Amino acid sequence: MLQHHEGLVTATLAADDHLAWKALKFRKDLHVVNVAPPPASGGEWLTDGFRFRPTNVVWLADPKGSEEEYVEGLGHNPRYAVRKALRDFRASTMTLEHVEKITHALAEEWLPLYRASLTGMAFATPLVSSPEEVVGIGPDVEMLVIRDAQGNMCAGMVTLNDHRRGVYTAGLYGERGGLRSSHNLSRVLYLALMNVTRAHGMPLASVGWEPNLYGHIAKAGLAAYKRSLGFRPIPRAALRPDGSEDVLTRVVHDDGLAPPLVFFAYPTWPPEQDDLMDVRLRAVAHPNTNTPFQLSAFGSDVESLAPSAAAKVAVR
Repeated sequence: MLQHHEGLVTATLAADDHLAWKALKFRKDLHVVNVAPPPASGGEWLTDGFRFRPTNVVWLADPKGSEEEYVEGLGHNPRYAVRKALRDFRASTMTLEHVEKITHALAEEWLPLYRASLTGMAFATPLVSSPEEVVGIGPDVEMLVIRDAQGNMCAGMVTLNDHRRGVYTAGLYGERGGLRSSHNLSRVLYLALMNVTRAHGMPLASVGWEPNLYGHIAKAGLAAYKRSLGFRPIPRAALRPDGSEDVLTRVVHDDGLAPPLVFFAYPTWPPEQDDLMDVRLRAVAHPNTNTPFQLSAFGSDVESLAPSAAAKVAVR
């Protein structure tokens, strides 16, 4: 009954199997229960804290008409952070370049930075491991690169110029070890992402797609960071139907993961919007008293649900 994936333990139930949920709800060796395919309405599942969600989300943002308009549209703290990052970058000896065709040598130079950026992510596995795999991502793969005065790469963001969908996407990111605490290079590159998107005449910028459960492979802080930069999650099926589905989900326990566990849920079910691009998903957070987190980072529309096993002493 239980499925194990990169440290995450899940159970999948049928829509008419509510009795099975009662037997699982206090287990400490279980992280998440999904109901799939989801029922037409939530009924007693919703009462028990289940919420409808897409299994994968893609993050999109409007690059606006200019760099200043984009930055001005951010919240107060993110706006200050982006402007400070830009000031610091301009006062340094670093340079920014947009490489429209990734070479084998460039990919080889970037890979160690990418591996370094995965350090500390317990369940993360590299999506590419050789220069050939980086170059082979596709014909429209580009890179945004920051170098120091000696020409050494400090940070690099692999991007995809998706003309067909009108989306310029930031994919894999790498940064030289030791720079993260003293520089805000990722903010500089995200700003460059917006500028390149605008220069290409594309209506949307993206920071890629992820499994819609933060606190496992990607942490809640990453989702909050993307929200702070003006990106919003939408169901991945809006752009790519492959590998995405809708489920009813309840978090049972967070042992061994990186709380808080957060996913983005449909505000209504079925979605009221005909176009999934128009859906405004809302954050459903599962706080852990031992891991303080400002849920306001996800905006004003956040639902907080304790993991079900927290209601009683968990049993195995």
